[in-house]
Amino acid sequence: MKINTKSTFILVALISIFSCTKDYNTIGTDILKSDTFDTNIELVPVYATQKFVPPFKSNNLESYQLGQINDNIFGKSEATFVTQLNLSEFDPIFGKWDSEREIKGNPDNVAVIKENESISEVFLEIPFFNNTYDNDGDGVIDIYDVDDNDIYSDSDGDGLSDIAEKANGSDPLNPDTDGDGIGDADDTETENPNEGATVYDVDSLIGNRDASFKIKVQELDYFLRNYDPSDNFESLQKYYSDDYFIQNFAGQILFDDAVEINTNEVVIYREDDPDTDDIDESTIVKERLSPRLRIPLENTFFQTKIIDNEGSDDLLNRDNFNLFLKGLMISAYNFSDDLMLILDYANAKIKINYEYDEYDTNDTADDTSDDTIEKKKSVFEINLQGNQINIINKENYSQEIVENVNSTENLSRAYLKGGQGIILELDLFTDNNGMNVLDEIRSKGWLINEANLTMYVDQDMISSYGGLIEPFRVYLYDIEGKTPLVDYFIDNSTGQKQSEQKIIHSGMLEYDEDNKGLKYKIRISEHIKNIVRNDSTSTKLGLAVTSSIANSLNTDVKITDQIKFIPASTAINPLGTVIYGPNPEPQNFDKRLRLELFYTEINN
Repeated sequence: MKINTKSTFILVALISIFSCTKDYNTIGTDILKSDTFDTNIELVPVYATQKFVPPFKSNNLESYQLGQINDNIFGKSEATFVTQLNLSEFDPIFGKWDSEREIKGNPDNVAVIKENESISEVFLEIPFFNNTYDNDGDGVIDIYDVDDNDIYSDSDGDGLSDIAEKANGSDPLNPDTDGDGIGDADDTETENPNEGATVYDVDSLIGNRDASFKIKVQELDYFLRNYDPSDNFESLQKYYSDDYFIQNFAGQILFDDAVEINTNEVVIYREDDPDTDDIDESTIVKERLSPRLRIPLENTFFQTKIIDNEGSDDLLNRDNFNLFLKGLMISAYNFSDDLMLILDYANAKIKINYEYDEYDTNDTADDTSDDTIEKKKSVFEINLQGNQINIINKENYSQEIVENVNSTENLSRAYLKGGQGIILELDLFTDNNGMNVLDEIRSKGWLINEANLTMYVDQDMISSYGGLIEPFRVYLYDIEGKTPLVDYFIDNSTGQKQSEQKIIHSGMLEYDEDNKGLKYKIRISEHIKNIVRNDSTSTKLGLAVTSSIANSLNTDVKITDQIKFIPASTAINPLGTVIYGPNPEPQNFDKRLRLELFYTEINN
């Protein structure tokens, strides 16, 4: 059959025209009206009580305090650090030969001699916690980077991008790297005297880093046992923050002098070799270390206890060594201004630098006429490991704080303090009269979109007392379950530092235009949804200051009448703040501690 192409085209065109004129409705557009759903916010009451934190178990924490913090609200706290030691190698050999061979010699090997090991210097090195996070990888860490999302940003304003300076070896934080008066962008022969150096952002120095103070390092004369004899050594020994008796066992002083905080990289140079006149080795970098305390210790003590003790049972194993050299006590005092140091003791070491004699045959074993005895250098390390304790000496709280904490009324203001301080216990959905409003909210059938616990800082009171160092973060946890909330576990967001993990769940301090603390906000949407849906979910929560939300472990307390435990991250935070409670004065009602519910409901 022959098809008429022209007729077919006309037919298709007519169908298209009639199709375009037909009305179509999207399915469902008339089912729900535009005003069917209503989205609102409800400010739900909270009931708060304060609890004093009793002395807490302070051994085997994640980190430890050293120094002092002082303000007119919470008073003065001083922290001392006590630690056991651990040899980097047990039954060590110093030099080339063990002590028995040194004494007996070897008639078949003339190189076996008494080595006369002698300490040249001993340093206690305790690193600071630091951050070198470089988001865009341009060689400038984020805290100093003018734009940490752009490798072509110019942090020192010299006309060269950060990534270009990283490539050519100039300093991206110095517009004239070699100091010759010619800017890096125009200098064709730039030499970087700090090439290979690392710039650090030092964390966990709380207070005035420029404060002058002294550190005392002493031998510990008290044995820190691992197991508790009161229950037949079946459980681990607990040491508490108020175990002041340990301070009575401070022995020989190994260092007692002023120290300085230097947050720059530690650079160690080689010693100059007198046999190389054309080279000054003292200008050559031997080692670069992260910023740290580097404290010289008494040579004679370690010569006697360690080097001269080679081959003895005291150095044979860990148990013997901990009975022989029980540990160190480190204290800080005579501060010109407040400074609390939270240091990286996990990577702290005692470095013993020593020299010893070595027989050199000059590669002529059959000819002893040219043999010599040379001085060789070596290093032996002792780690700060084992039982470690913080001893906290603190002033009593003022009568005003005591009365506020002991009040039975819903709080007008609340105190939060880390360490042996103050925590809050919160009853969600409970008003000032103790009435629970949860059933009323459940009856409304709301769809919860978001829920935040919001608390404002009482800057009026803080300022009236001369101010204080405000904690960076607060932490909310389930008291009965001894765990963080579900929102904590599902939040994998991160910031630039370890302390900035879980930034959606948050609890981080928000600042006002004067850079003073404004409020803390913790998102607990999933926890609240579970409460509304499930009668068995706990509504009693704990609120405390924290050092790092990454640590969700707990530590025991000595007296359990009021509370049974505290978060371990609270134990190691010395800071405090004052927030408006759920029942403040009328003029501060808008700043009250409350639960904010963002919800959707169906209009009837």
